[in-house]
Amino acid sequence: MSDPGLCRYCRRHPRKQPGPRGGRPGEYCTTVWAVDERGREVTCARLDEADQISFAAYGPAMPGLDVAAVGRDVSRALAEITPLQRTLTALDERLGAEVAEARARVAEAEAAAADAEARASAAETSAAAAEVVAAEAAERAEAAEARAREAEERAASERTQAQRAIADRLTAEGEIRQLRERLDQVETEQRQAAEAAAARIEELAAAAAARATEAEAAHARARQLETDLRDLATQHHEDLERLRARHDQALAEEREKHRQARDEHDQRITALREQHETALAAARDRITELVTTAARAEAAATEARTTARTSEAAAARLGALREGVLTALAEPAADLSARLRALLAGTAAPVGGEGHEG
Repeated sequence: MSDPGLCRYCRRHPRKQPGPRGGRPGEYCTTVWAVDERGREVTCARLDEADQISFAAYGPAMPGLDVAAVGRDVSRALAEITPLQRTLTALDERLGAEVAEARARVAEAEAAAADAEARASAAETSAAAAEVVAAEAAERAEAAEARAREAEERAASERTQAQRAIADRLTAEGEIRQLRERLDQVETEQRQAAEAAAARIEELAAAAAARATEAEAAHARARQLETDLRDLATQHHEDLERLRARHDQALAEEREKHRQARDEHDQRITALREQHETALAAARDRITELVTTAARAEAAATEARTTARTSEAAAARLGALREGVLTALAEPAADLSARLRALLAGTAAPVGGEGHEG
């Protein structure tokens, strides 16, 4: 999650704080990334406004153009240029400080040299005066010799100081030469850094121009694509109308065929219903006839069963009678008539529940 206190666009620098009268903080920082050809400062607010204009003009997803990538490239370029600008500023400040320090040291060295020269001149003057005093003192007494020796000692000390001042001057001149060499080196580094920054800026400007050319080409492709889409939509509408007309015609034909088939089906159903009713009436008549025939057949069967039972009983009696006759004929004939009458009585058919002899 981004820090709400950072700039809305670059996300690196703090937002502009409200003034003494209070109020809400700004959405962007106060960093100046560059200056355009009209002399206006390029800030995060202007860069964000340019991104919004590009988004409104070309949309979020134009083919061949990535506005976010362009913004990131510009941000990276500005991020690379900013350290160079800071380095150049630091070098300028450092160079100014070193030059000021060198100038101060040169001034001090020159002042020390002038002081040493003045002291050397004074020492030489004092030495001359001392020599005069010594000459005069030589003519006088030992007291003058003592003053002469003291004057010589002062002269020697002053000469030593003069030599030391000359050595300090030479040292200061050497330091000045070193500072000048360092200044030349710093100027060379600054010039190289400026050349590198200018080359990088030209490279980024060329890349931005190439991206702008690509954006124009993508916009042209988008317009052509929009024209093609409109043509395709028109053709699709015409094809859809033709297809709808063919579909309506086929639907009407299908409905007519369905109506004809339904009429034929109704006719066939009517004919089948008539045939079914005729067949049903015939079947009913046939069933009535068959029921009557079955009743008659049942009566005949009952009668036949009765006749069969009677025939079976008669056959049984005849068989018994024949067996009895054969048996009677095989036995002695003395009581044949009596046995035959008994046999006939035993095998005679019952009439009214009683048998009669004949």
